Amino acid sequence: MKIITLAGLLLLLMNNVQANGQQQAVNTLRAAPEVFQGGAHDPAMAALRLPMHRTVAARSATTQAANVLTAVTLPALDDADIQLLQNKPGMKAYRVGVGRDLPTSISQPIALDTWQWTGVGAGKVAHFHLTSSGALRVRAQLQRGKIPEGVELRFFSPTHPDKVFESKAEANSLTWSPTVAGDTLGLELFLPNGVEPQQVELAIPQLSHLVVDPASSQLKSSLFKADYTSCQQDIACASPAWQETGKAVARYVFTDTDGLSYLCSGTVLTDNDVYTQIPYFFTAAHCIDNQQAASSMDMFWLYANATCGGNDSSVTQTSGGAQLLVSKTTLDTSFLHLNNNPPSGVLMSGWTTESLTSNQAVTGIHHALGSPKKYAMGNFQGHARIETGSGGYSVTPDANGDFSNIVWHTGITAPGSSGSGVWVEADGVHYLNGSLLGGSSDCATPDAPDEYSRFERTWPFISAWLGAEGVPPSLRLRHANTPPTGLVEGVIVARYLQGLRGTALVTGVTRHAFDLATLETALASVQQVMDIDNDGSKQADKDAVLLVRYLMGLRNAALIQGVDLSVSGRKTASSIETYLDFILNPVD
Repeated sequence: MKIITLAGLLLLLMNNVQANGQQQAVNTLRAAPEVFQGGAHDPAMAALRLPMHRTVAARSATTQAANVLTAVTLPALDDADIQLLQNKPGMKAYRVGVGRDLPTSISQPIALDTWQWTGVGAGKVAHFHLTSSGALRVRAQLQRGKIPEGVELRFFSPTHPDKVFESKAEANSLTWSPTVAGDTLGLELFLPNGVEPQQVELAIPQLSHLVVDPASSQLKSSLFKADYTSCQQDIACASPAWQETGKAVARYVFTDTDGLSYLCSGTVLTDNDVYTQIPYFFTAAHCIDNQQAASSMDMFWLYANATCGGNDSSVTQTSGGAQLLVSKTTLDTSFLHLNNNPPSGVLMSGWTTESLTSNQAVTGIHHALGSPKKYAMGNFQGHARIETGSGGYSVTPDANGDFSNIVWHTGITAPGSSGSGVWVEADGVHYLNGSLLGGSSDCATPDAPDEYSRFERTWPFISAWLGAEGVPPSLRLRHANTPPTGLVEGVIVARYLQGLRGTALVTGVTRHAFDLATLETALASVQQVMDIDNDGSKQADKDAVLLVRYLMGLRNAALIQGVDLSVSGRKTASSIETYLDFILNPVD
């Protein structure tokens, strides 16, 4: 959690640098990492309106007309498709999927009255299956035209019907569905009462057939060489501190307009706003350089083995894409705002604008091939200039170049690692310093250099987001002119910290008519400053108790009586009163 101070949070560091016999002051900006706490918009799995067993029963009990359409199946990939999956040497964006055109029955506006409809509460539902034989994962491109209000679209794998993704059925849009495991994508379309199939405009022009599953170590081994597997280092074998830093790293799938899908890596970054946690994401521009690619991003979080040498990984998938804020192809960096939150427990990485120095120790953390999270350790060799061409890029040593050459002594990077971060350590804290462009390291030549962007060169373009100190959240939950009280705002905050949501937050507390969605958003911001005793957690039975007592006028010993402050950073009534006065009256 960020430490709140009354001063600004931009840290001016003075480093003594010997140059030509003179002492030079070097200005450096840093932000320390923090654990993402979650909030009102944590990812939640949807549920099918028509469970799969009811779908099967409905079909078996109904004599279907010959023109009823419930599925489309494509054959396995042919040799021409497989050739599209060849990855260029040195480039570590990992091409893992090919686009496949679908028949005109669904690639053009679909005659939805040919689907099998089943009545459910408040409307009717149809399921439709798209199969690309042999795929390890699949997603579809959807063209939406007119979409009446209340229409719902969900995606699922028939082999895992408990994992359901809900899509915002926005009219007049072209988007990609989430990826689902297996070779079949299930679609559930719900029409509310009063809406008929003929009123909905929907087409599915193509799908993307993935030969690598980003949520498992499964891949089509016949399609890929094993040049990168034997010398990878599992993050579970790194120190606990580096394992924690690794929780900021995610792998993601994105899909181009032609249906080609790629795997890359990236990092969630913290900012200097102590009052909010915004999921900013840092990756490579050769992965994401346009909004359509950003919108297709499918995220895979905390994908790592739990034990060194084990095969006990787990993963959390979120969808929804991102807003592309900045993309600089000359620096090979892209900076995004994820549309959906990562799961709680993900780390928001710290960062530094300090340039690397000769032979400085660095650590890279990344997702390679189809495997759980990996790491590599090595040293900075020097800065370089990159010149790109049709066959890749060339590297020229240049002290003023925009990239850093890194040579590993432990581990390597691999296809799928593109966009992942490289970190330095200072006083026991890890700071991101750049993202992976590509390189030559592999198991045959593990000491061949890799090239990373320089974070300090991207900083001027992203400082408006990461450098902003933000506005304090307000505890005036009812109205801007209504001061908070212990028995209203205090109780609501306590309930929120207990995990209550919706009407349970306000029932029996006040007659004020809250918009519950707006209230939960405000409480998610307030939660960021609710570690009142500074013990690293936000608890209803401690922090909320202190807040309620303070709002009710208790001070000195009465404020902290019976509260265990033995492991707290603020151990006295005076320090807690000062902190509460600051967050309740930040402008006074």
